[in-house]
Amino acid sequence: MFASAGCSGAPTTDTAGPCAAVAEVVENAVVLTGACGRLTLSPRVIGDAGLTVTLEATDEGFRPVVSGTGTLRGVVLEGTFEVDGEAPMANWRQGFQSWSWSGVTSPGAPTLDDEGVPLTGGESTTFAALNDTPWSSWWVGLAGRADGGAVVAGALAAERFSFTTHFADGQAWLVWGHRGESVQVEGSTALEPARVALGDDAWTLMREHAAAVAGVTPPRPVGQPQTGWATWYVFYDHVDEDDVRSNLAYAEELRASGTDLELFQVDDGWQTWWGDWTAGDDFPGGTAQLATDIAAAGFTPGLWMAPLYVDKRAPVYSEHPDWWVLDEQGEELVYGHLEGGDMVIVDVTHPDAGPWMAQQVADRVAEGWTYLKLDFLYAGAEHGVRHQDVTGLEAYRIAMDLLREAAGDSWVLACGAPMLPSVGYAESWRHGADIAFTSDPDPQQGYYRWQARASAASTFANGIWWWTDPDQLIIREPFTDVQARGAVASVVAAGGPILLGDDLPALSEERLSIGIVDEVLALRGLASEPVAPLAHLSGFDVGPPAELVNPDDRVPRIWRLGDDHVVLLNLSEDAVTVPGPGGTELLTGEAGIGGAVRRLEPGAGEIWAL
Repeated sequence: MFASAGCSGAPTTDTAGPCAAVAEVVENAVVLTGACGRLTLSPRVIGDAGLTVTLEATDEGFRPVVSGTGTLRGVVLEGTFEVDGEAPMANWRQGFQSWSWSGVTSPGAPTLDDEGVPLTGGESTTFAALNDTPWSSWWVGLAGRADGGAVVAGALAAERFSFTTHFADGQAWLVWGHRGESVQVEGSTALEPARVALGDDAWTLMREHAAAVAGVTPPRPVGQPQTGWATWYVFYDHVDEDDVRSNLAYAEELRASGTDLELFQVDDGWQTWWGDWTAGDDFPGGTAQLATDIAAAGFTPGLWMAPLYVDKRAPVYSEHPDWWVLDEQGEELVYGHLEGGDMVIVDVTHPDAGPWMAQQVADRVAEGWTYLKLDFLYAGAEHGVRHQDVTGLEAYRIAMDLLREAAGDSWVLACGAPMLPSVGYAESWRHGADIAFTSDPDPQQGYYRWQARASAASTFANGIWWWTDPDQLIIREPFTDVQARGAVASVVAAGGPILLGDDLPALSEERLSIGIVDEVLALRGLASEPVAPLAHLSGFDVGPPAELVNPDDRVPRIWRLGDDHVVLLNLSEDAVTVPGPGGTELLTGEAGIGGAVRRLEPGAGEIWAL
């Protein structure tokens, strides 16, 4: 009853549908023809006049090969596309990095730049969402109709040039580079391979593309995502050792009672400075002893770091003036952190700076921290002047190679990280912006709505590239019990880790019993599918606070979680009705009848075992 309909109206849950097709290279053009859509794209070079481009077929798709001598700034494939159906055209887009806006939206009419390419914003920095455009997508994009066909287009690797897609008004563009960077060509150079496919099941198209990427860019082995607890959403960066130890003692009691909690993670605030990754004054016992004690209590010790940024107040900044990424004018690229000082970016191509950065991580791993939340990773991909002449993506790969080696066998959560370039480096990947802020620290339904929309956009990669991390679960007041259950259902629907984020000793037993249900904690690590994703077009905005002012995100109300569980979710401002799946509702113990109408109040969520 929860299958999405293809162009024929028949359920299409196991394949991309009867109109499925993969694009081919025909006479130096990408051509795609199927029963519910078609596309033709031709290439051109953005760069010196002496350069030409041809398309070369690969096992999984195609790649542009640029020949000649000169400066290459980008390659564009452009042409027309159409998909059958009567529903509005939807653009299922991904943002540049974890916190960027990802979701299904109306593409609108694109604005073209001087090269005739749709404008693309949203690259790199934390404030880049201000320049995002709804017709564009980073790394992989899908355009289609809820009652018809869809076209997915995406890169299969991210090594030197970034990749964007643009779909609007029957026109399509695939773009390598064209982001202000350039490379010199002498002879020929092949760009990253890409793939275009057609079908009438958008979710399956995205899953199939994720599998195709894994065939070209091998991911890390996919283990089981964690359950556990983390400090950020109750203590933020004012955490101290007493806070950590009081929650550790409480979590140890929960484990002793049979609750399946595995991870205990300390977030930002433990360090002296960003760049001085030693225990600050509020952690007098030191990080080595704390890791030992967390492990002795039966948990995996987890630690937050932002290894690519250094606070200008940290001694290493003044001691090594040539270690930092510069702009074209020779000035340091600086990020003004909202809660801290000015940060500079480690130039990982410098022969001393890169190994120094990696050693900071290796030292913490040697202390016993075997889960690493590595944050603000987008900084490694920033365009800038470095010791070596590399693009931002090439620098990012150098940085991630160093960090992955330093992490060893530790689990890495990549946060604030570009999506495709992080495949192969991380076991989990954060999606969506924060669900609370130091300026607005308590749970908000609008923030969860923003997060659940990001989950629906990104969890197609679950179990293939990594596990997508929907951020921690906060259920304390002022949430009602209904909203607390909705928050739980929202996190579970993402299919990845389930980490508690409240001050455990401060929660009432009644509220704690909502957040800790053994049958619910067992559900992490399942492929999660939002039903009919293209039917839920969201407004395009710059971040969660905007959702409080204009609640225009549309979150799917039905999610399949593996074969045996269904999540019902209503994070809108109004009550809704949906057909019930039947079975047993895990948060309340209620028994249900399949097909019976369920009324979901605003903020409500249900998790059904079939």
